[in-house]
Amino acid sequence: MLAALFSIPRLGASFDPCDGYEAAIVVDTSNRIMLMCRDNQSQGLYRVALGRGGVGKQAKGDGKTPIGDYGLSPPRYSAQYRLFIPVGYPDDGQKSKGFSGGNIGIHGPHREFLWLGEDSADADWTSGCIAVGTDEEIMEVGRWVHEQNISRIVIQ
Repeated sequence: MLAALFSIPRLGASFDPCDGYEAAIVVDTSNRIMLMCRDNQSQGLYRVALGRGGVGKQAKGDGKTPIGDYGLSPPRYSAQYRLFIPVGYPDDGQKSKGFSGGNIGIHGPHREFLWLGEDSADADWTSGCIAVGTDEEIMEVGRWVHEQNISRIVIQ
């Protein structure tokens, strides 16, 4: 499925959006997808919901998902979202420009919306986080981040 999504004619070759990423999670905000990248190849693809305010976070409470290259902290249990993987927003450069906020991460669906299943990723509803559609998906992502020792996320 992933190859079909990104098969773009380039002298007979397919384009892999993970090309150039040794070990990272890459979020394509335009297409609302998150890719797990290892050794310059896609190892997983998830539809995601983003911040209800769009993208380009600069201030606490703006409801936007940040754009940039950030560190990831280890996954942790979350009572609201099953699992939460903290994103290192804002970085030092953003802090020096006055960007504020925090508590941004990758997580599963809110407990109140479990009944939606994977459809919970159809609309942007978070306060600035990246949310996959199901508990199973966030557990897969968390396991992969832990096992592959992934410490980088690129949100573009």
